[in-house]
Amino acid sequence: MCNEGMIEEVCIEELCNEYFSDIYNYCIKLIHGQRDLLSFAEDCTQNTFLEAHKQISILKSHPNVKGWLFCTAKNMINNSFRCMYLQRKREIYINDAVLTAELHYIDPNLENISEGNINIDKLSKYILGHLHSFEYEIYYDYYKNKMSISKLSVKYQMTESAITTRIYRIKKKIMNRAYAYLRE
Repeated sequence: MCNEGMIEEVCIEELCNEYFSDIYNYCIKLIHGQRDLLSFAEDCTQNTFLEAHKQISILKSHPNVKGWLFCTAKNMINNSFRCMYLQRKREIYINDAVLTAELHYIDPNLENISEGNINIDKLSKYILGHLHSFEYEIYYDYYKNKMSISKLSVKYQMTESAITTRIYRIKKKIMNRAYAYLRE
């Protein structure tokens, strides 16, 4: 297919024409055909060929280009799943229906909450304003800068379990402050 003398653009175009549908079908197989992840499979397929474009000089002399593409596609899918997992792990989910029901149980006169009259910016300022500066730094690095636990442990010279505990406590403090704010 691709050889040393070929122009890179021609070579990558031939790779796409030859293997795109195979790689796409393989990505769909890796996501177990879940319809809500079809765009995910398409993105991973495109990223596989973008990576092939970056590595085209190596691929020209590679003995098994198709195998390389399949392996790269699998790595793309695995990395994407890992990112999705980490993102879900970082998110703090508050179920509005449960929160509203609990707050009405605490104080039935909380009309403004159920009507959605909450100023999110004010709420964020209130909650984050109650964090100590060290807690805020960890919060910012973990949730905003998306630093890993291992990088945080190096930065703050703490063990990974200590960082995980701090993050858990910060998360709990944020939740408690949110509930306190909504009760006011």
